[in-house]
This record gives sequence, C-alpha cells and structure tokens, in this order.
Amino acid sequence: MKKIKIKICGQSNLAVINHAIQLDIDYQGLIFYSKSPRFVDDDVLTNIGNAFNQHLDKFVGVFVNPTLEEIDSKLKIFNFGSIQLHGNETQDFINQCRDKFKKPIFKSIYPDELSSSLLQNIDYHLVDSKPSDSQMPGGNNSTWNWSNFHNANNLPFILSGGLNSSNIKESIDLTGADFIDINSGVEVEPGEKTISLIEEIISLIRQ
Repeated sequence: MKKIKIKICGQSNLAVINHAIQLDIDYQGLIFYSKSPRFVDDDVLTNIGNAFNQHLDKFVGVFVNPTLEEIDSKLKIFNFGSIQLHGNETQDFINQCRDKFKKPIFKSIYPDELSSSLLQNIDYHLVDSKPSDSQMPGGNNSTWNWSNFHNANNLPFILSGGLNSSNIKESIDLTGADFIDINSGVEVEPGEKTISLIEEIISLIRQ
C-alpha cells in the first residue's frame, strides 16, 4: 500500500505539533489569516520556531491574499519550508512568490477547477470545498462530492475539505489521493487539535 502523505493544518499547540512529528506526519500547517480561529500570531510563531528549528521542512505557512512583505515577515521569525496560498492569488503573484522565496508552493483550488487549471510554478493544487460567503477560506468542516472528482491532466494535488475519521478512506478511494490535508477533522473545537484523533486518522490510512 502506498504511503499517504498527511498535512495537519491549523496547528499552534507545541505539544500536539511535537507528537505529530513523532508520528511521522509529513507537514504541519501554520495559519497566518487573522480572522481564523487557528491564527498563529508572532509570539506563538516565535515559540514554534524555537522548538522546531530542526524541522523546518515539515512546516507550511498558510496565507490568504498576502503581500510578499507579509510572507517575508513571517519567514524572518520562522523559516518554514513551504508556502500555501489559500486566497485569490494571481499567477503573477505566484511567480513573484516563487522567485523571491524559492520554496515549494501549495495553491488552493476548487474541485471543479482542477481539470482546467493552467496554474504554473506550484508544487501542489490543494483541492478544497468552496466556502459560502459567510465562511472562512478553509477549515469549515465542509466536504464536497468526491465521486465527481476529475483530474484530467493528472496534476499533483492535495485532498482537503471536511476530512475526518468517518470519511477519510472513502475520500481516498474515490479520488486516488496520495496526499491529504486535515484541519477540523482532528479538532474537538475550532483551533483545538487532539492527539487521539490524529492517531485515529493514521491508524485508518497507514495500516
């Protein structure tokens, strides 16, 4: 069985992050969107940097319509390995981001846009459910119709959107995903991750 890569997004608790790294979770997502209940401020980011400076490649900085200066300011505190753009960032901005920071880039996209995507200079399309006008750009515990999944051009993608222990195996079977992103599905409440739910996900997909 192929190994499924796992990203736990919305991390902020040092103990949970440390346990996740020990469990061989591939990526830890740090959200820098101030309206999110999972927002990581500079003080928390400094603590994470001090604790995990030997694991830079395991961290992804998650931004929503940032400026290059905003990304740079976070990287100066903690030089995380990858950048995730989760807003309406243009191809021009993606190119600038790649040129300036020289890091892998994950770009969010809606399921019905994947097969027609012409985005370049990104490493993964992060396929997430489309939020309503009242919802956050991500982490809404909202699924989408995996049975209608199409990836005509075989683009590298990360499966996201409402994944949890009750649907994770079905979603992987229907989409063929080998990389998943989980946020609310391992929380007891928004922003509060729990180790037991992370362990449950691992037991289901890495048996």
